[in-house]
Amino acid sequence: MIAVSTLPIDDSVLVDAARAGSTDAFDVLVDRYRAPVVRLAYRLTHDRDEANDIAQDSFMRAYRRIGEFKPDRPFARWLFAIARNASLDALRRRRRAASLEPSTISTAAEPGPEDLALRNDEAARVHAALDALPAKYRDVLELYYVSDLRYRDIAVALEIPIGTVKTYISRAKRRLRVELDPSEILAA
Repeated sequence: MIAVSTLPIDDSVLVDAARAGSTDAFDVLVDRYRAPVVRLAYRLTHDRDEANDIAQDSFMRAYRRIGEFKPDRPFARWLFAIARNASLDALRRRRRAASLEPSTISTAAEPGPEDLALRNDEAARVHAALDALPAKYRDVLELYYVSDLRYRDIAVALEIPIGTVKTYISRAKRRLRVELDPSEILAA
């Protein structure tokens, strides 16, 4: 058990105790980081209830994987990465659920086989072009276009400056343009 004193206990001491099996030490970490984790999740999801759920999930993930934590790194950064990933997972689930709602189904006429084949070819080209991008560009594009996050939220999620987010999006779009429409090389 961790002795309670008037001096704040360093994260590394608490993590070592938690790794040794002390739930009291992990409880202190939870108390210390609950508010910042909820704020991070809220900045990404814009939903207070979901942010609280994500925080709970993040602490559960951290507790289960505390043995994987590398003590030479800051605990807070590791925990925030877990919370960021849990938030992004929640956003993906929300997007999938929204796309399955009956209100989003179009009542327009079904596309014919030629239209479907063209769409499939085009989708395959886009996916191949996306896969050819470096992971850092692909991640930023996914967060911007698929998860519909703003630059600031992407910067928080990926722990990079907003200027870097803008640069990555610009470079990724330029590469996709070249990959998907070679005639753009002459226009650029």
